[in-house]
Amino acid sequence: MPRSQRFAITFDALLIGHEASVTSLSWRPDASGTAIPSLLSTSTDYSVIFWSPATASESAEDGSTSIWIVRRRFGDIGGQRLGGFLGGLWANNGNEALAWGWNGGWRRWRCSRPGYQEDWTEVGAVGGHNGPVKGFSWSPKGEYLISVGYV
Repeated sequence: MPRSQRFAITFDALLIGHEASVTSLSWRPDASGTAIPSLLSTSTDYSVIFWSPATASESAEDGSTSIWIVRRRFGDIGGQRLGGFLGGLWANNGNEALAWGWNGGWRRWRCSRPGYQEDWTEVGAVGGHNGPVKGFSWSPKGEYLISVGYV
């Protein structure tokens, strides 16, 4: 006769904050080993969200939590860009975040004060073509790529 067993199941990662499909998730790198665990998500709702566990600012007895909260939200309000963001990633050891959309453009944000009270600012990013690319070529030493196309 088989012995009965009991199991406890918890749902550990529910992210509530986007209003449309999530298109990418990226863990924040921690070069120093001391950064707050963070996750970057992008969505077709024109937003980029930085998530971290609630214990990053509130202490829990065992240091664990299943609640991840929105730390920062960036993007466009009112659907001014076509299709929202397709993807996102961290750069510069987690001190910059990048996101790209359907129209070929990039958005970039930089953290000027890392830590619990981070200060993020949008900075210039590489643009892209809004129409078909008609040609491209590498520089003679292969350091740069140039492309031409319709606006």
